[in-house]
Formats: sequence, structure tokens, C-alpha cells
Amino acid sequence: MADLLNVSSGRRHEIDWLRSLAFILLIFYHIGMFYVENWGWHVKSEYQSQFLQNLMLMVNPWRMALIFFLSGFALCLIEPKISSMALLKIRFTRIFVPLLIGMYTVLIPQPYFEAVQHYGYSGGFWAFTIEYFNPNTELLPQMHHGPLGLVTWNHLWYLVYLWHYTLVYLILKPLLLRVARFINESSVMPCCWLAMLISLITLMEVTLEPMFPATHALIDDWYNHARYFTVFLAGYFVAKSPRIFDRIVAFRWGWVSAAIPLYFLSLVLHQTGYFELTTLFDQIVATACLVTNALCWMFGLIALSGRFLTKSNKALTYLNEAVLPWYILHQSVIIMLGVLFSSMELGGVFEPILLVTMTFCVCAGLYECIRRSNVLRVVFGMKLV
Repeated sequence: MADLLNVSSGRRHEIDWLRSLAFILLIFYHIGMFYVENWGWHVKSEYQSQFLQNLMLMVNPWRMALIFFLSGFALCLIEPKISSMALLKIRFTRIFVPLLIGMYTVLIPQPYFEAVQHYGYSGGFWAFTIEYFNPNTELLPQMHHGPLGLVTWNHLWYLVYLWHYTLVYLILKPLLLRVARFINESSVMPCCWLAMLISLITLMEVTLEPMFPATHALIDDWYNHARYFTVFLAGYFVAKSPRIFDRIVAFRWGWVSAAIPLYFLSLVLHQTGYFELTTLFDQIVATACLVTNALCWMFGLIALSGRFLTKSNKALTYLNEAVLPWYILHQSVIIMLGVLFSSMELGGVFEPILLVTMTFCVCAGLYECIRRSNVLRVVFGMKLV
């Protein structure tokens, strides 16, 4: 996400590759949400799979943590090259502006089809759009997300959080530089920093999640803020310490070897209802296993990219520019195509194959239109040409 993160000269291609692949994985994940059984989403297919849930549990614990880690890492890379005011200006034009425009344009089909499928709305798309723009609307109060009525940021919550984390970073920058210098000069072994990270996130899971369940609503989402801002800072500090990053890469097969059995353990814990454990000790042990599982997958992918994805090519050049527009577009594309294909009764095999194929084709086609217009480039957070 080159334009979003503004990484210019001296690129770290392994971070570019992993960031792009993480957002491609996010597209597949959201397609999976259309089909996974027992997980609520904006719209659902009639062809739902319990087995798909096991596959999605492999990536669910770390997919967004990885993206925030990479965001913090990339922020560290640009820190010496840009002033705080310049960073704020870039983040405003390439995060806040696309977010605001996206909420009032690209995202409208999402709540509309959710209203149709889940709440029986029959007023038509344009009638819904008029109500969507009306902050005082009384339509579907169960879908109101705040003082703006039906207006939502849905999957663009990542941009909301990244914008606010940037503001916090700018306030804390002098302190963060001191902490980064201490970590880089410290004789503490990288494994000790990892143990501290596991312990900290485990503590957050045990204490904050029951009180503040994930909402992605920004104001009351303290559990998500605690863990995502923590990994955001972890990415920043790892980028500041080449010694720690090199150790992560050197231990690449260790991360993978630990992640695989921990994944199967996580399946057992989910199936046995670990969240219903009665004793605090059992809850802490189970949560620590799940947190370690997530971090092993995250660091394993970082390590593998740091070892094997250090070269650029035309595909990476394309992805670096395309990933933000694709991210903004993909969920609305998935939902509109999913609703269309559901009406065709294509079956539980052909429909998801067609949905995957057409989602990528439509996103690619729309991106080709966007990249050729400076107006649309501004709307989708891209540099002018």
C-alpha cells in the first residue's frame, strides 16, 4: 500500500510483498464470510460451510494484527524522511479523504443489501440512499451506528484506526524514539521481548475483551485498540531494531513449526469452548496458547518474506499502487456479486468459484479506470500523475 504508507526511497521489498499479500488474503477472507457457517455478516449465501470455519480460524487471529504490525513498521521507515506536519498532510489526503468519500459512496450497497436480507427492507436502493444521507433518518434504527444514522465505515474501520493511531504516534513521537533507542541498545534477548509481547496481549485478552467486546466503532473499542495499537508499536520498534528483525528472520522455520501444532490446538480450544473455562488460571493458559499461535503465524510470515521476498518486480509495482483502491472497493463488490449470484442458484461449488473470479476481475477493471483519472486517484488515496 505504497500511497497509503508513503514508503519512498530505500524500500523494504519484503514489507511491500507481505503488505500486498495480507490485503489479498483479506479479500479471500471476506469472500469466506459470505459462506462460513455460524458467523454473522452483512449478507450470507445459502451455501454455507462448517469446514470453512476451521480454515478461517487459521488466519482470523492474526490477519489484522499483521496489517497493523506492517503499518507500524512502514511508519518507522518513513520517519527519517518526512516531517511530522508532512506526514499528517499525507495521511489526511491518502487516508482520511478516501475514508470519508468511501463511506458516502462505495459503501452504500453494503448496508442496503444487509437491510434487504436481514431486516426485510423493500424500499429500493435509491430510496435507501436518500435515507442513508439523512443523519436524522428514522429508517431501520437497529442499523444506526452513531449520530449519522445509517452511515457506516464497515470494512474501512482499518483506515479510521490507522488515522487515529497516526495522531497518537505524532503526540508520542519523542517518547517512542527514546523507547526505540533503549530497545535497540538493550542487551535483552529478542526472545524476552517476544515473551513480554505474548504476556501483554494475553493480559489484554483476559481483562479487556470481556468488558469491551470488539465493535470496530472507535469510541468504545478499547480491547481492539489495546491489541492493535500494541502490535502497531511492535512493528515500529522491530523496524527500529535490525537485530530483532534479523533474529525473527533467522528463526523462520521455528515460527512455522510452532504455528502448525498451535493452530490445531486452537481448533480444539474453540470446539471445547475455552471461553467458558471457569478458573482464571485455565483462561490465562488457554488465552496464552491462542496469542502465541497468532504471533507465531505473524512472525513466521514476516520471517519468510524477509528471507525469500526481497526482490521487486512488475507484479509488486502493480500491487503497491493497486492495493488501497482494491481494499476500498472489494467488500462492496463481493456483496453485490454475492447477492446477484445467489439469485441464480448456481450451487455450492460453482457459485464461490465464480464469486472469487469475478471479484478479482471487477476490482481489477475498476482499478484500471481509477488509475487513469486524477480525480479518482484523489478519491482512492493515490498520488497524482
